[in-house]
This record gives sequence, structure tokens and C-alpha cells, in this order.
Amino acid sequence: MSKKASNKLETWGNEATMNMNAILYQNILASPYFKSLYEKKTFHEIVDEIYNEVYNLAPFIKGTAPSTAFCCLYKFWTLRLTVKQIENLIDHPDSPYIRAIGFLYLRYVCAPAQYWDWFQYYLEDDQEIDLSGGPRPQKSTIGKLCRMLMTEQKFQGTMLPRIPVPIARDLSKKLEEYDRESQQYGGGGKYKQDEEEGDERSYRRDRSSRDRGSRDRSPYGRRRDDDRYRRRSRSRDRKRYDDDRRRRRRSISPRRYDRSSNSRSRYSRTSRSRSYSRDRY
Repeated sequence: MSKKASNKLETWGNEATMNMNAILYQNILASPYFKSLYEKKTFHEIVDEIYNEVYNLAPFIKGTAPSTAFCCLYKFWTLRLTVKQIENLIDHPDSPYIRAIGFLYLRYVCAPAQYWDWFQYYLEDDQEIDLSGGPRPQKSTIGKLCRMLMTEQKFQGTMLPRIPVPIARDLSKKLEEYDRESQQYGGGGKYKQDEEEGDERSYRRDRSSRDRGSRDRSPYGRRRDDDRYRRRSRSRDRKRYDDDRRRRRRSISPRRYDRSSNSRSRYSRTSRSRSYSRDRY
């Protein structure tokens, strides 16, 4: 299989309507806002539009007027997104609505047999979103949205594409198994539990190696040893200096220690001390 073919999303259903409800589809095409999106030709321009303009996932705003979110959703369909572009949407770090529209895109056009492969990794995602607008918006999370898209046939008052019965049963069975493993191993099932145990073992192993290394090659240990060596060296130097000074005093003739010379020596020492003090302070 070529790289280009592997990057193409397998779709199903009506190529024109994106499997949308007929009323919603017709109202999107007639919407002045959707017509203003004609000038936006690239994937990244629509992503920026969602980031700036989408604040909830309601299909309609007033009456049957299509919402900004669903106009951008259908605009994506006109671009025929690739697998990499969809992965970019559902993992986007900037806005939960960019991610949510990516999941809606998958629900509308992706082959139902692939729903589980796309949605299963996000069932525990707790990033919050508003499903509807108004003074009391209906709040949810990305994880709950993914579960809802696999189990419900309606979304905020509009019909979703029908899931074939065998696939719907298989999805229900997989969700039950997932929930059972989540209760047994915590959120995320057995896979997440094994991953956390592996991370804990790696952490303990790295910590023990760091502790051994710190005992063997601690820079603070070397610093303390160096300080003690310098203190001992200074003590030996000071003792040697005092011994030399005593020997010099004993070797000096008493005639040189008359009163005048002694006073001059004291004066010279004082002046040196004062000059040193001024430089220092």
C-alpha cells in the first residue's frame, strides 16, 4: 500500500450530504456564514476559524439556522480531510472545540467499523466542552462525547448517521469490557495500569541509580573535602609564618629597637592599616 493511500480516510454513505440530516444540510448550504467560508481554501484556515468563532457544539443557533460549528464541520468535508489532518484535529492543544469537531467529522463520514479504533483512546479524556449555548449551557467532556457518538443516534436535536446493528452490538460489548477493566484496574483499563506500573518501576530504578551516584560522586562531598583541605593548608601556612616571624625577631639586634624607631614602626604600621581600611571600606 502506498503512503498516499494509507493517508486516505475510508468513508461511507452519501458523498454529497456528508450523511447529515436533510434540513441541516440544506440550511448549511444556504447559510451566509457558510458562503463566507468559500474564500478559505486550506485546512489551517478552517482550524483558525474554529479557534476564533466556535464556543459550543449545537447544530442550530436560532430556529433552524445552522451553527458556526456545523458550518465549519461541513467545510472540512469539502476539503476531504486525510488521516493525518484528522489526527491533528482530535489531538489539537489549542481548543477543545477543534478536537470535538474532529470527532464529529469521524462520526459522520468514517466507516462505522472503525469507530472503536478512533474513539477508544479518548474515553477517559476529561477536557470540558459546552454542547449547547445560552445562559445554561449543557457541559460535557471529550471522553463523554466520544462515548455518546458511539452509542447515540441523535446529537443535540439532529439525527446522526445510522450505525449497522452488528457493529452497534460490537461497540456496546467493547464498551462493557472497557468499563469492567476500568473498574478493576482504574481509569483507562488494564493497558493504563500496566503502563503506570512500568513507569513506577522505571522511576524507582532511576532514583536508586541517582542515589548511588550522589553517594559516590557528590559535588557537595568534594566541596566539603576541598574546604577542609584549604583550612588545613591555611593553618599550616599560618603556623609557618608565625615561626618565621619569631626567628626574625630573635635575630634582630637590640640596638635597632630604640624608642624612636619603635614609634616610627608603630606609626608606619598604623598608617598602612588605615590606608588598607579605606581601600577596603
